[in-house]
Amino acid sequence: MLKRAGLSVAAAAVLAGAVVPVGLASEAFAAGAKAGVCKSSVDGTYCGYYSGSAYTDRGDAGAKVKEIQALLIQHHGYSVGPKGVDGYFGAGTESAVKRLQKRHGLKADGIVGAKTWNALRGEPLDH
Repeated sequence: MLKRAGLSVAAAAVLAGAVVPVGLASEAFAAGAKAGVCKSSVDGTYCGYYSGSAYTDRGDAGAKVKEIQALLIQHHGYSVGPKGVDGYFGAGTESAVKRLQKRHGLKADGIVGAKTWNALRGEPLDH
């Protein structure tokens, strides 16, 4: 992707008010996010670890889990356990995901699929 003055072409277009395909805009936004710092845009909130929406559940590890944990903690105000953003989907993360799912009217199964990713990246609801 082309870069100019620190902004990607897609990010610059979004800032200028141009219409950019959602996927391109969210990828540009996520790519510009510093890991661990959640930032919101019209496409949702991203914390700089992961910009996808892959199926994720207990026992998984890595960047997508860090993104889930950061969104739960920083964007929604949930605790995922004493280790915070550690990249491991354990009991604390599963419990927080279930609370978020219940609050958003989703099946509270602790599995992060497309609907839960949307809830994670969307506007927080009052607890």
